[in-house]
Amino acid sequence: MLVFVVAVVGVTLVYAPLIFVISAVSRKIARKIARRWNRVVLGFGGVRVRTAGMEKLNEGERYVFMANHQSALDIPIIYTGIGGNISFIAKKELFMIPIFGWGMWAVGHISIDRQNARKAHASIARAVERLNKENVSLILFPEGTRSKSGKVLEFKTASFTLALQAGVSLVPVAIKGAIDRLPPKSSRIVPGDVLLEIGDPIAVEELQGQSKAEICERVRTAIKGMVEGQ
Repeated sequence: MLVFVVAVVGVTLVYAPLIFVISAVSRKIARKIARRWNRVVLGFGGVRVRTAGMEKLNEGERYVFMANHQSALDIPIIYTGIGGNISFIAKKELFMIPIFGWGMWAVGHISIDRQNARKAHASIARAVERLNKENVSLILFPEGTRSKSGKVLEFKTASFTLALQAGVSLVPVAIKGAIDRLPPKSSRIVPGDVLLEIGDPIAVEELQGQSKAEICERVRTAIKGMVEGQ
């Protein structure tokens, strides 16, 4: 484990400042470097990501990806498995981590303050603006916290405010096996495979007339079915 921690710190000290500098010229290039950064981190931990269902996505099209949340490895897993021009909406505490947080800010990830509704709404507005202005897809974890059992938790309907405002297709995403690679309350990476399964996109036209609660339940049912085989 010590070797892994030292390797991750070393990689972060190399990649984060590079991303910070390059983002001033091109966030798109910075995001490609960030993807490489995450791949290297998972590689040091012996974590292999397999992706299923990418053929359901149209190249160049923007989406709002909604994923379950199993471990601290979920962001690197999605970065590695989906790639492309993506931005995360993540809790503000991650942006406070020295060097790592600077890298997240530099590539355009958006912090959200879950304890302050006004600031949270402002974050959502920035996310929608970024999606449209920079032609990026957004990643959300609607559970709001990591599952300690691996089962899909209840979704927070507030997450779907962005989904309704974004005006793009929603894509359910199932992360399977991440909790086995980094179990709850553990700092030890267990080498092995993780499956990232892409569900069927839900076109924005299909969402017309549906409430946030209805959309929330539809997406949760899709993800739960992929994760738990239901």
